[in-house]
Amino acid sequence: MKNFIKRFINSDYDIVFLRLSVIGILMLFGTYKWFDFEVMALEPLISKSWLNILYTLFGVYGGSYFLGIVETLTFLALITGFYKPVIGMMGDIIVIGIGVITLSLLPQLGKVDSFIIKDILLIGAGIVLLKYDLKRHLTIG
Repeated sequence: MKNFIKRFINSDYDIVFLRLSVIGILMLFGTYKWFDFEVMALEPLISKSWLNILYTLFGVYGGSYFLGIVETLTFLALITGFYKPVIGMMGDIIVIGIGVITLSLLPQLGKVDSFIIKDILLIGAGIVLLKYDLKRHLTIG
């Protein structure tokens, strides 16, 4: 057991698991953006917020698709980050940005729910991944 704990402490398993968790969340939510149930669920949230500009620019479906594209590009950057820390850092920064943007909707939504809670966790995960990828980039490059 002592050897297991020692190997775990000296490994990157925690960061790999964290990265895979964030990839999974973005993959799931990014994919949802292409389906009617998510487009309809987002409409009352986004239409009452400053993100309504997406609907003005792209329409209700286009706004949802735009968010899906951003989330898809983000999880692809995170996947690439396993091998290229600079690309991972771009994904990490976007993860943090997604969380901050979603949290900025809180005053307009007037309530805290799972839509908001996941983004609090994403901000923390994005910061941890950014620090890790920055360290890898600075030691490699």
